[in-house]
Amino acid sequence: MLRARGLRACRALRPLGGLVLVALLGSLPARADEPTAYLAELTAAADAAHLASDPEWIALLHYEPLHFGRGVRSTAETAWFFQAPTGRTDPQAELRATLAKFFDAEATLRDDEPIQCALRARFQWLVERLAIDISRLPQPSCDAYDEWRTALDARAATLIFPEAYMNNPSSLFGHTLLRLDAGDGTARSDLLSYGVNFSADTGTDGGIPFAYKGILGYYPGRFSVDPYYDILSRYGDTEARDIWEYPLTLTRAEVDLLIAHLWELRGVDFSYYFFDENCSYQILALLDVARPSLRLTAQFPAWVIPADTVRAIGREPGLIGTPSYRASLATELRHDARELPSGAPPLVSALADGRLAPDAPEIAALAAPARAAVLGDAYRLFRVRYANTRALDPDEQRRARAILLARSEVPIEGDPLPPPPTPAVRPDEGHRSDRAALGTGVRNGQYYVEAAIRPAYHDLLDPLGGYTAGAQIDFMALALRYYTKHRDFRVERFTLVDIVSLTPWDAFFHPISWSVGTGLDNRLLPNGHNDLQEEYIWHNHLGGGLAFAPWPGAIAYGLAEAVVDWSPALNDNFAVGPEARAGLFAGPHDDRWRAELYGSVTGFVIGDQSQWYRGGLDLRLTLAPQMDLRGDISGNRDFDQDWIEGGLRWEVFF
Repeated sequence: MLRARGLRACRALRPLGGLVLVALLGSLPARADEPTAYLAELTAAADAAHLASDPEWIALLHYEPLHFGRGVRSTAETAWFFQAPTGRTDPQAELRATLAKFFDAEATLRDDEPIQCALRARFQWLVERLAIDISRLPQPSCDAYDEWRTALDARAATLIFPEAYMNNPSSLFGHTLLRLDAGDGTARSDLLSYGVNFSADTGTDGGIPFAYKGILGYYPGRFSVDPYYDILSRYGDTEARDIWEYPLTLTRAEVDLLIAHLWELRGVDFSYYFFDENCSYQILALLDVARPSLRLTAQFPAWVIPADTVRAIGREPGLIGTPSYRASLATELRHDARELPSGAPPLVSALADGRLAPDAPEIAALAAPARAAVLGDAYRLFRVRYANTRALDPDEQRRARAILLARSEVPIEGDPLPPPPTPAVRPDEGHRSDRAALGTGVRNGQYYVEAAIRPAYHDLLDPLGGYTAGAQIDFMALALRYYTKHRDFRVERFTLVDIVSLTPWDAFFHPISWSVGTGLDNRLLPNGHNDLQEEYIWHNHLGGGLAFAPWPGAIAYGLAEAVVDWSPALNDNFAVGPEARAGLFAGPHDDRWRAELYGSVTGFVIGDQSQWYRGGLDLRLTLAPQMDLRGDISGNRDFDQDWIEGGLRWEVFF
């Protein structure tokens, strides 16, 4: 009876048992085709949200609009960086392929690194934007990334701007990089932070091959992450470049995304171009990843000058905090040379070079503060002259130890001299790089009106604030003139490039000043009727010399140059000869005006021979922060004829 009742109860429970079975099956792992369905769901959601055209996705893949035609192309060139065959030019195909790879447990990049780890920034962003349930994806261990991220300990970011370094063609316009700030934000923690740099791999190239390949993009460029103290040593000590630091107000989440993107850029090559896709452009691209609403790279469609990128960041509301200044070792020494007691700078040089021992009577006779300053500067000058670019020999090592030991025995702590003052004008506050001008004048009795444009960058009469003193780079400058008497419209000059470096000779440093330039110019040549007329020539000059600072804010110089002029209007089609040029730049401390008094003589001794004497005065008067008035007058003698030139121009920087 009991058994019969049990059987009947089981039969009665069969429908309920079916329901229980269904519930149990539903709690088991998903079917094999569920990842495919989930991927299709996420892909449809990404398409519906137009994520492929989202500024963040565009920034993560480094897409930029094509210069000619429609569409985009990534500046990254390494094939594995793209997961779709057409990923370099098709953001949507790349997004779909990337999503699909995240579902593939066997997908790896680089050194067999799981793709979710290798493309960490893309993974984090897509998980957030699509609300991806990562439990439904493969879940690899990203130990290498986690350890690297922990070692960086980055909580904020700072834009770093080493000023121009005239003795390196790739750094004529300055440089920009990022610092990933760790610790508590003190000066000590800054030194323990890491810097993010983008640079070209130029190998051993130099001279013409270096310039040719750099301009045309033949060098690969790569990101690197290095200790910040190494970066300070390279730029501040070895290359004698003052450094400005601009703290950025990025959030912790934005910094985390930037760091994740740096991880996925390891080993990725970009073409490096000196004038556009350079260090500054790629640093802006990183900031666009951290905060896509900035759209910083879009502000520079043609060329990118590092100082302009600093100004662009400074214009963004609330993006930067209070900037700070780090004087280079050379700037500190030049400042100390003016602060040391009279007769002390020669002692510093003698100690650094080993011509004087640290325990010499001349040193012992100094008062303690002066002795501490002399010994401290001697060691710093020793580093500049001997230790910055090579390993020390045993005698040099003993000399350095002796100077340091003598300094430690002086009962004066810290630096006995005040630090160099912070410049009144920062690089982001200086005049803008582009300049337009409108003016009038007279040349050899002919009146004209003139319009001119200069895309870059700075000349020796421009306002000094924010620029390297004594440095000039004119690039692609064009001036057009209309002579009223003969109604003659002419290209007055086209400066392809004109570079001048006037670095003053002082107690500690003995640099060679130099100049180089090439471009189209107008020169007055005989017309066969005992008169002179303008003719187009291609003018080239190259030379060197010395410069001095007779008083603060002034630079006196003398240059010896070789000049080569070429033109069909010359009798032999060319004229070659030496030129001697000397002058003085001076102006008040507030830089309201600046003037150059100069003279030159050019002796063309090969080809079309003549002697050209010239002397004159150029003057710039600042009217407003981005506006000035410039005048010039000169007397000339060539081909046994004399003439006067003079002009007045209104100039605007933009």
